[in-house]
Amino acid sequence: MAFSHNLRLLFAVVLAISVANVTADLVDDICAKTPQPATCKQLLGSDPRSKTSDLVALETVAIDVASRQAKSGQSLVSSLHSGATDPKLKEIYSSCLENYGDSVDSIGQLPGFLRSKDYGSLGSYASAALDGPATCDDNFSRSSPEPSQLKDASVKLRTICSAVLAINNKLSGQ
Repeated sequence: MAFSHNLRLLFAVVLAISVANVTADLVDDICAKTPQPATCKQLLGSDPRSKTSDLVALETVAIDVASRQAKSGQSLVSSLHSGATDPKLKEIYSSCLENYGDSVDSIGQLPGFLRSKDYGSLGSYASAALDGPATCDDNFSRSSPEPSQLKDASVKLRTICSAVLAINNKLSGQ
């Protein structure tokens, strides 16, 4: 009787450790496919739901994080635009507002594509969302320097969109 109880306890401990390792390995595997693996792990790890071994659940988390990052970036750009006095800078921020708005809109479509298992559209819209901050960044490289907080927001959004794409590739069997 005691042997059976100890065996069940040992099995439960081994199973718990295995699930924890699979979960960490999944996030590590996905984040290794992004341009900023450490940033990816930090962003995904900020949501307790990321501790899963289910790709669909992890994709849901990544989409939610991407949505928050896009909206946060859009809010930052709006604030920078409001405070800008230089007409050239105001023009750049206006363009960036449009870029981040496009990213917010694209990411907003992703949950429906995930639910319907339309991985082709999910990939296309996630790629489009990735373009928003990159295009905004390009506006600065041609003129004034980009504020560091906006550059950071851009890196985070591009990284989490890359994670969405990496998970999507696994879901679609690529």
